[in-house]
Amino acid sequence: MADFPSLEPAFTIRVEIDAPMGVGSSSRGTPLAVVPMTGGTMKSEPDFFLTIDAKFKGTGNDYIHNDPTGKHMRLNANGVLECAIFRRMHY
Repeated sequence: MADFPSLEPAFTIRVEIDAPMGVGSSSRGTPLAVVPMTGGTMKSEPDFFLTIDAKFKGTGNDYIHNDPTGKHMRLNANGVLECAIFRRMHY
């Protein structure tokens, strides 16, 4: 099984949100919820090769679409991060 690719966590994102707003027509079976992101952080995992320590700037939004069947939801998150990027250097 050594030939199979694997995933490693790269970043942790913590987001502060405000109350969701319902948008669209529930009777059509395609409701949309807009969730304002009011703050938060993004930090790289300790063993990841790229060090990132970022903060959300301004207000972003999560757009959550429910499929007509009600079985699936789709999340589209948009926001702006302010950060400095550092690469680990070995001397």
